[in-house]
Amino acid sequence: MISDMDSDSASYRATLAAVFFAAFCVFVMLFTSVAYLPLYVLELGGGPSLGGLQNTVFFFSGVALRFYFGPLADRHGRRVPLLIGTVVSATAPIAFAVAGSVPTLLLARVYHAIALGAFLSAASSLVADCAPRAKRGVYIGAYRFIVTSTILIGPPIAEYSIGAFGFRGWFLGSAAIHALAIPGIAVMRVPRLEKLLQTDIRGGFMLVLRTPVVSGVLSGIALISLSYSAILSYLPLLAESSGNSAGLYFVVFGSVGLVANVVAGGLSDRWGRGRIAWPAVFAMPVAVILLSFTGPPLPVFLASALLGGIGFSAGLAVAVAWLVDLVSNQLKATALALQESTIDTFLAIGALLFGGLIEQFGLERSFFYFGVSTAALALVFAYRSFRVENSTRGPEHFVP
Repeated sequence: MISDMDSDSASYRATLAAVFFAAFCVFVMLFTSVAYLPLYVLELGGGPSLGGLQNTVFFFSGVALRFYFGPLADRHGRRVPLLIGTVVSATAPIAFAVAGSVPTLLLARVYHAIALGAFLSAASSLVADCAPRAKRGVYIGAYRFIVTSTILIGPPIAEYSIGAFGFRGWFLGSAAIHALAIPGIAVMRVPRLEKLLQTDIRGGFMLVLRTPVVSGVLSGIALISLSYSAILSYLPLLAESSGNSAGLYFVVFGSVGLVANVVAGGLSDRWGRGRIAWPAVFAMPVAVILLSFTGPPLPVFLASALLGGIGFSAGLAVAVAWLVDLVSNQLKATALALQESTIDTFLAIGALLFGGLIEQFGLERSFFYFGVSTAALALVFAYRSFRVENSTRGPEHFVP
């Protein structure tokens, strides 16, 4: 339990500002590195397959490291993993700049993955620590707003920097801006946790997974990630073949998501997490299905972007708040480590599955089959989640 948190939450505004700024820097580096380091691999003499490999190494290293850093935040507090993640994210671009070969860059990506493992779940946990319980969804929605904004802001900045100063100029500029976030994290005031996690790493994860409804929430996150992987990986190919603009799609997707983060968080505070989360989860496969229309016509294309932006941003914002509601305070970071690892794992799995479908059925039919399958799974998991929730004593465990 957090001491006097509801009455003290206003005093943590400086802490939230520090975390939000650090999160902006960390996620800008995360998204831009995934998008533009494959081009850097070409400059280093590698091919497209090696460009994809370094991203795979990054994500799976982050998943593995999160199994250590998630419980660390529950055992020893949030500051240590947040500071580690911020410092690593600030120095990883320097490692990229000095990498003279693809193997060296792969090692730098493993180093960068420490930020992925250490920062993400600890940051969400600290935001939840600082939030009054009745407004937890709004606070986490605001945090997700920052995360979503980096999708819109980061790539244009990276593209301009690379064009004007080259890759090393972009790396060194990123490192300099990141460095500004370190002092705030180092000196911020962190809520004191009265009770820390008193079990080993494996035991902490098992306690989370045995908590009622948690498996259902993680299933919803997995379905969002599967749908998003199809859009993220293969929408540019569809747009090119149909004469639509992938850039326009992602602008609409991200812009709607900025609003959806905060609105969905507030609605879930009032109406309950499940009533907002599961419709958002279902919106994602519907967005995928819309892309299966021949063309698709521009209005259908944009409708997919709208639904996808709402489903992705609202679904994840509410899911984070829901997981925090479900587990005890000393298991928050562990639960959110599972959440982040679920996202990364199913993004990778979804891309592989969708690629296999394309080989069998072609692009447009693959969007249809993939969307229908994930929509059916969403209905099944939503039904099971509501059954478990209604059979569990005390609805206060699920709705703040």
